[in-house]
Amino acid sequence: MALLFDAYITLVSLVFLGILGIIAGVALPGLFMAAAAPWLDWILPSRTPRD
Repeated sequence: MALLFDAYITLVSLVFLGILGIIAGVALPGLFMAAAAPWLDWILPSRTPRD
């Protein structure tokens, strides 16, 4: 019985760490890129201005 409980706790922990990994890998860099976008466009414009 203890083996099943340990396996269940391990599975719950892996799911939780997976959710944290998605948040840390996708959401947080997206927030920083949204804040840095105006400066990046000023430093490296994506296209030439049209006349």
